[in-house]
Amino acid sequence: MNNQFYEIPTDWYNEFNNTFIKNTENINNQNTNNMINPTLGFIRGNIFNNLYNPYKNFQNQEPQINDRRIALLYEIQKHNFVLTELQLYLDINPYDKNTLSLYNQYLLAEKKLCNEYEQNYGPLTMTGMNMGMNKWNWIESPWPWEVMK
Repeated sequence: MNNQFYEIPTDWYNEFNNTFIKNTENINNQNTNNMINPTLGFIRGNIFNNLYNPYKNFQNQEPQINDRRIALLYEIQKHNFVLTELQLYLDINPYDKNTLSLYNQYLLAEKKLCNEYEQNYGPLTMTGMNMGMNKWNWIESPWPWEVMK
């Protein structure tokens, strides 16, 4: 492999890349196995059990939800949280196929949840549900952060 400044021997370059990929695959398998339940991870703020550091005697609690609309929003938030955590992990470990597969599963599930919410309760974002409409429906339904009583 050549560049403007010096020549890197091809065998050295290939050996370096092969070693790097093998090492990251070993690390990836260890970290993926440390993932916890997404609900608990969302409540704790970290889906990787080996990276969680509890705050003093604080007890994590899941909120009590009685409304389908709020339950869907909560599920969407959990999925967004897990997607963000997995994105950060994949930035550091781009060769982890298991985590990439898990990321794609959560992404698909999150899209389904968003579609279900928007069909029943209105758009979550300004780009949701406005294609092909005769009016701007963003302002009509209660916004996702508004509390319905």
